[in-house]
Order: sequence, then structure tokens, then C-alpha cells
Amino acid sequence: MSSTSRCSWLRLPRPKACLGFMSLQTGTELISTALIFNKATGLYGLLTLFTGYSLSALQVTAYLGSILVLAALAICLPHVRRQSPLPNLALAWVYAVDTLVSAAYTAAFATTWYLAAFHDTKGPAGAEDDAATSPSNGDVQHDEGQQAQVQAGTGVHDTAASMVLIVAFTLIRFYFSLVVMAYARTVLLRFVRESMPESEEVAGVSPDPFAVGAPLGEGWRGKLGRAMVCIGRGYWLGGKKEDEEWARQVNSKFRSTRE
Repeated sequence: MSSTSRCSWLRLPRPKACLGFMSLQTGTELISTALIFNKATGLYGLLTLFTGYSLSALQVTAYLGSILVLAALAICLPHVRRQSPLPNLALAWVYAVDTLVSAAYTAAFATTWYLAAFHDTKGPAGAEDDAATSPSNGDVQHDEGQQAQVQAGTGVHDTAASMVLIVAFTLIRFYFSLVVMAYARTVLLRFVRESMPESEEVAGVSPDPFAVGAPLGEGWRGKLGRAMVCIGRGYWLGGKKEDEEWARQVNSKFRSTRE
């Protein structure tokens, strides 16, 4: 296998539709709206500071990050339907970075909760009252060791179910990130095709619309756009030839596995 083919298989996926039946634009709007409701909890979290409730530094930074994401969504979301290149590119970056940060916070919170639960002297179910675990009429009485084993077994099942849900939601967030990024890439390439028709691809990469002298290269917006496109330029501005080659290889691979 050539190096080009190997790199095409290792490249970041580029969905053509959201969930296989929804347009990228509609999917991006729904995903961003869902993120607004998710991040709105950051406002309520900060309000608890005024009630005297103590929060850890990790929780405070998470709530502050939620407010920043809300502000970015309020600015960028109206431009999804307008297909404005810079706001959609910024939205893709915000969602991707927030997904990574949220995954890190979730892992930290889950690890802390897991360790606290299994180091409890009463086991993962230690929050239950002793009266609730005491035998009633007709119940089989257990000694302290047997009760601890029963409680530990229940806690293990609850923890396993929680971990599965956490991993599932994290994977969904990563897929949604790919959808939002794919839509931003589509908006960029469409703008280049319509506003820079005389430009040509160089090494399979379309010209940068935020470059100095380009239609979107003026002022701080141009600097911001260049900074965001600079990382992963081949993804954001990759040409159609690369997409067609990748799709052709996927189809041939799929046919070979069925034969």
C-alpha cells in the first residue's frame, strides 16, 4: 500500500450527512442547540457560590468554561444558516475543544467518584441507612461480612452501568464534533469555489480565504481565521480529489470484504 493510500485511511473522518439522513447544516444547528441547554447548567452552578455552597476548583473552572462556550454559541449559531465562513469555523473549533475538555473533566470526575465510592468504609452503597439494611420480619439475617459483600456487588453493577453511559455519551460527542467540523469545512470550500473561482489547488489543498490579500484576510478576523486554518489545513481546505479518492478506496475495501 502506498504512503498516500495509508495517509488517506488515517485521515480524520468527514461525514457527508448527520446520522446518515440529515443535512450537515441541520445537524449542526441541532447539535449546537443541544449544547446550549447542556452548558446552561454552568450558570446555575455559579449561582450556588452565592448560596455559600463550596465548590472545588475543578467545578468552578468547568462552570466558567460553560459560560464561555455559551457566549461563543450565541455569536456563532446565527451564522450557521447564513454559511459565514469565520463563525462556522470558530463554532467547529469551540465544539471540538469543548468536547476534549469535557471528556477530560468527565474522566476526572468519574475517577474521583469511583475512588471515593470504593474507599468508603461501608462500600459503594454506604449512603444507605443502617436501618434500611436491618432485617425485617421474614427476612434472612446476614452478618456484617455478608452485608458488605451484597452492598459491594450492587455498587459494582451501578458503577459499571454509569461508566458505560459515560463512554457512550463521550463517543456521541466526538461524532457530533466531526459533523460540526465537516459542515464548517463545507462552508469554507464553498466560499472558496464561489468567491475565488480563478484560484487553483496546490498539492490538493484549496487556497486560504483568510490569507493576506484574500477576501476574508483583512483585520483581526483575517488573523483569527488564519490561526484556525493553520492547524489542520489539509482537513479544512482539502480538495475534492482527496475526498473522491478516499470514497473510492472505502468502496473498494467494502466490496473486497463482502467477496
